[in-house]
Amino acid sequence: MRGIVVGVNGSVESDEALDWSLREAASGGVPLTLVMVAAGAGKGADAAAHEAALAPVREQAQVLLDAARARTGVDVDGTVTALPGPAADRLLELGADADMLVLGRRRRGRLGRAVLGSVSTTVVEHAVVPVTVVRHGNPDGAPEDDVPAEATPRIVVGVDTSAPSVAALAHACAVAGRTGASIDAVFAWQITTLAPLPGSWGWAPPIDDYEKFATDSLAEAVRAAGVTLPPERLNRRVVHGQAAKQLVAAAQGAERLVVGARGLGGFDRLLLGSVSRQVLDFAPCPVTVVRG
Repeated sequence: MRGIVVGVNGSVESDEALDWSLREAASGGVPLTLVMVAAGAGKGADAAAHEAALAPVREQAQVLLDAARARTGVDVDGTVTALPGPAADRLLELGADADMLVLGRRRRGRLGRAVLGSVSTTVVEHAVVPVTVVRHGNPDGAPEDDVPAEATPRIVVGVDTSAPSVAALAHACAVAGRTGASIDAVFAWQITTLAPLPGSWGWAPPIDDYEKFATDSLAEAVRAAGVTLPPERLNRRVVHGQAAKQLVAAAQGAERLVVGARGLGGFDRLLLGSVSRQVLDFAPCPVTVVRG
């Protein structure tokens, strides 16, 4: 299945994710599949009971799609699907060969951020395709909601020396190519996040050498990603500081933030503190996580 797969449940945040998905599908000229999970429709039920549980859910999903089309004024090729739970498993299965998975997520306070297990978290950690999380609400009261929309769409991309960040940059540039957006390619560095410079074992090079290394690494990432945007639409930024914090700041007023994620397994998936996890918690705009 190609196109965009969006999970909905009738909540405000899933409505916002659905609206975003409609616009994205229209922009990319791809179909949209709306997925709603029926908690009471188990796989082990007989065919009649199974269909009886799924039919009203399918109808509700169609109502949500029709309402979103009316809200946005966007009418793309869209289908609705009702499936038995659990939600994360069904979304991952259905979206395994999609162009993108999209989910809504409520912004939580500090305690909520520390709780693992939400559908959006599970999908982001396990998906093999890009996942966009569209968040709703802002309990921390940060001023980001007052940031005016920018006249020209802007996409912020987190770049480092990894292959996933190159994939994220290539993805962002593909979006920019069809939407007319500009790209802010942000390479945030600290001495502790860069490998020792060549020939520097046993001594600390001048800080300017690290900055040059970061600048050269960003240029290499741009080359590796095959960026073809005009120079005036590609802003290269090398900044000193913690990556997630710098990306969240850069994303104020942006149309979306794109980051790469390394494929981690087992216990590593549960470790808080990765850049992708932090920007999902704090970014002021939709976040797309691209698996490298």
